[in-house]
Amino acid sequence: MSSTQTQSADSDPPKFHRLFKFHDPEVVAVLAILLGLFQLLLTLPTYSASIDMKYMFVCPLCIGSVSVIAGSFGMASERTPRKALLNICLISGIAGLVGTLIGLVLYSYAASTSLDLPPCSHDHGCPEEVFQGFYKAISGQLLFYDIAALVLHCFLTISAFKGLRNH
Repeated sequence: MSSTQTQSADSDPPKFHRLFKFHDPEVVAVLAILLGLFQLLLTLPTYSASIDMKYMFVCPLCIGSVSVIAGSFGMASERTPRKALLNICLISGIAGLVGTLIGLVLYSYAASTSLDLPPCSHDHGCPEEVFQGFYKAISGQLLFYDIAALVLHCFLTISAFKGLRNH
């Protein structure tokens, strides 16, 4: 009788571990995809606004791509549970964690620095001030989306790791 129980446990595919009662890995995966798409959409304004850091646009491009990939593998692993998909989801989640930590440092630096623009001679509505505000807004949005993506990647990675370990 015990041999049939071990066979059924082995034939059951590994799934995401539910961290708490209201944790749904499918929702976390969809949110990771959406936050990745937001970062990908902010790549173009980052490309045009980053004067002091020439290649800052590469960071939201990479983080957004990895977030979309990790969320897609998370969704696929939740819909059709297989060990290989859960393993790939774990690897892409770890890559997303590393990327978001690098992005956190980069975006914090970008949001805290001010651009060296020539002073404005007008009393109101200088283009330099408008551009400075645009730069700060883009950096702040990227920082916010990066923090949210960091939390979601933590949930996905821990759930995938515990799901693989428990299986």
